[in-house]
Amino acid sequence: MMKLLVTYSSLLCIFSIETYHARQVSPPENGIRIPLTRIPLTKEEINSTFEYRSSNGMNKITIPLDGYSQYEFGYYGDISIGTPPLKMKVQFDTGSAYQWVRSPLCISSYCPTENRTVYDHRISTTYQPYEKMDISFIILYGSGAAVHGYWARDTISIGGVQVNNQRFLELHSGYGPVLHMPYDGIVGLNYKPKMDSINIVSKVCEIKGINDTTFSFYFNKNMFDKNGGELMLCGSDRSKYQGELKFVNEVESSLDHSWTIPIEQVSITTDYADGFLSFEVIATNIVAIVDTGSSLIHAPRGYFLAMERSLNSVLTMIGYSKEKVHLLPNVTFTIAGEDYVLTSQDYLIGDSHVIGFNDTGTPYSLEWVLGNVFLRKFYSVFDVQNHRVGFAKSIGT
Repeated sequence: MMKLLVTYSSLLCIFSIETYHARQVSPPENGIRIPLTRIPLTKEEINSTFEYRSSNGMNKITIPLDGYSQYEFGYYGDISIGTPPLKMKVQFDTGSAYQWVRSPLCISSYCPTENRTVYDHRISTTYQPYEKMDISFIILYGSGAAVHGYWARDTISIGGVQVNNQRFLELHSGYGPVLHMPYDGIVGLNYKPKMDSINIVSKVCEIKGINDTTFSFYFNKNMFDKNGGELMLCGSDRSKYQGELKFVNEVESSLDHSWTIPIEQVSITTDYADGFLSFEVIATNIVAIVDTGSSLIHAPRGYFLAMERSLNSVLTMIGYSKEKVHLLPNVTFTIAGEDYVLTSQDYLIGDSHVIGFNDTGTPYSLEWVLGNVFLRKFYSVFDVQNHRVGFAKSIGT
């Protein structure tokens, strides 16, 4: 019998807390040290990572994304930070409200350094300490992982556009799978009005003189393709989706998340070999966080168990084999009157054919999470100004 994939929801940020200290932590005088070298990037090297496209006379900024499958699967791209600029790989995460980068102050076994880049503010001439130097910050994730650090300000270049005095967290400690991912930090795109670190997309578009503050994601189903995906700032890429975008307005979230949308219905449809069609409604009138930082589709426990029972009942009847996985049910999300259908080819992950649904892992969570299993099938557009999310079927799916 097929086993449901049990993994962590890497970047569903559930809540965060502030802790207060009498002094700022300083770099250790002794012990393990990471070599602190920074090779300045030329303007051509910075811009070579990014592509500039023009639509109706306005530039749209495209950031190529690479895929990874270590512990989970996901996508990351490049930014540069500090002066001289240091290129870092980051995950652009609509399920997180904060930005953080690896720091040489995190030297425990929980902070692997191999093939990672660390930001050291002592080397950057544009670094500025945060106004409240004695405040540290802890970000807790739905997986139980956590990162801890101190706020800093520095120049961040995203899409080749410099955003000065941008706030982010320098990592000092932490634990959990998020620290073992192959990227160097996270750029949170889950905006909050009081968090200036969240407005980086709006700042980039303003600096470029573009009124459109939307940003959009395309995730290639073959994440290891040379075009693993793309993040477009200040617009959307018409060449990456089919048909027309359908938008749905945000709703209030019990977790104080933006990009939370209503879903009218989640249903499972099974077409048996004898012509019998089974239709089961799993949930109605729910809400979900659209989360580019989560690998899977997550449901609160009761809904997840209902999905598990339904899928396992089909597996029991058809018997599991690779030749029969196409007989698995379709899972349909009805959003703003549109049906978004995931076939077994969409929600099965890799050659092991594990299923890309899981429990949220938090009994107090009411929200579902639409992670990359959903977003690889459907191009997604996040409209900051109008507080809405749009979907269309991605090319090649």
